[in-house]
Amino acid sequence: MKLFWKLFITMLCFVIAVFTVFGNIIINIPFMSSIEREKDRSVEEMHILLYAFTASLDGLPDGYRASGLAVAEITKSLGRSLENNNDIIVYNESKEVIYNSGSYEGQLVNASQKKDFGICSISEHNGNYFTECFFEIKSKAGNYYIGINKNINFIFEDREILYKNYRFTLIVLFILSTVLSFIFSISFTRPVRKLSEAARDFANGNYKRRVKPSGNDEVTALVNDFNIMAGRLEDNIHKLEEDARKQEEFTEAFSHELKTPLTAIIGYSDMLRSMDLPKEEIITSASYIFKEGKRLERLAYKMMELSFADKQKADIIKINTEELAEKVQKNAQYLLKEKEVSLDTDVEPGIINGDMDLLQSLFLNLVDNARKACKNSGKIILEGRNLADGYKFQIKDNGCGIPENEIKKITEAFYMVDKSRARKEGGAGIGLALCVKIACLHNAGFEIKSKEGEGTQVILNFKN
Repeated sequence: MKLFWKLFITMLCFVIAVFTVFGNIIINIPFMSSIEREKDRSVEEMHILLYAFTASLDGLPDGYRASGLAVAEITKSLGRSLENNNDIIVYNESKEVIYNSGSYEGQLVNASQKKDFGICSISEHNGNYFTECFFEIKSKAGNYYIGINKNINFIFEDREILYKNYRFTLIVLFILSTVLSFIFSISFTRPVRKLSEAARDFANGNYKRRVKPSGNDEVTALVNDFNIMAGRLEDNIHKLEEDARKQEEFTEAFSHELKTPLTAIIGYSDMLRSMDLPKEEIITSASYIFKEGKRLERLAYKMMELSFADKQKADIIKINTEELAEKVQKNAQYLLKEKEVSLDTDVEPGIINGDMDLLQSLFLNLVDNARKACKNSGKIILEGRNLADGYKFQIKDNGCGIPENEIKKITEAFYMVDKSRARKEGGAGIGLALCVKIACLHNAGFEIKSKEGEGTQVILNFKN
């Protein structure tokens, strides 16, 4: 059964049950109070009658036995002082009727009673209801039994009127409760239905689907939790998709990087194997094979560095920034010599925490990338500045720069903005990806700023 019907039926049954129970209680409490009040009044009237009747009998001459006619006259005279709806019945010692002002004799004449105490009860006869009181009277004129029957139909009639009004009210309440329960159930389950629809849409691939929260209850909290979960799942799915894309591009690029040198090596080696070539062509072919073999070797080393960069344990020590800059400048001379690119350093004295070998690899890769972007006689600047919370390095060049839409992709493995230029310079598109991993190992910030045709700036922020 759906939640909507559970709520609707439960609320409707609850409301009807509550009003049924409490309605009967509300009607019967005053009804029983009226019954008890009439019984008490009948007892009081009986006592008044007994007192007057006993006084009348005791006022007769000594030794006089009152006749039935005299007792009837006395009772009739006393009965005029009571309410008109009271019927008085007088019995002799043998419980034979002497006087009866009404048609109903009563049901208590043969009932057992305690000595000196009477009996009072409610009885029903031919659809009429009575309060019956029955007492024994002892006097010097004789012993008698007297009863008062009081018609209390008006109490039951009032109750029946209340029941009729109550039944009508209950029908109206049932209709009203049905409508209100239906509206409330729809309103209460609306967020749940929306949440269910959103979950189905999300399962069908609509990862941007969200549910608008309203209110401040548990269902709203559930909606908020769903939206948070959906946001995180969407981020993770996009990340997985991006990782899959990068993996596919990595595989394609890696296959291409292997194919080009292998094709050259196989072609030239086959030519050397199958043809009788002049010495000059043999040397040329061997040079191509050697060059492409060295290229494969560099690619293998770069791949190994990239694979193990984030797995190896860095030997973190305190490093003097000037000493690091000096080693980078010295090791970069060979890289810069061919294109006559200069490397200037402007590094303030400072201390950073890091692994000397990994940091040298980081800066040499950045310098090498800057060299590839520069024309002949280009210029690279390595700056270092102390900050309040760490140390900042900047590597600037006056090369060709990077298009703005390419900056986010440039750190992906094998990604190259200008593939022909990169291969000509001996690159494979792995250097910057390796730099990012080394920076992450040192918890250093890594940022690239570039303008096409003006040059590139790489910023590294090391925390204290």
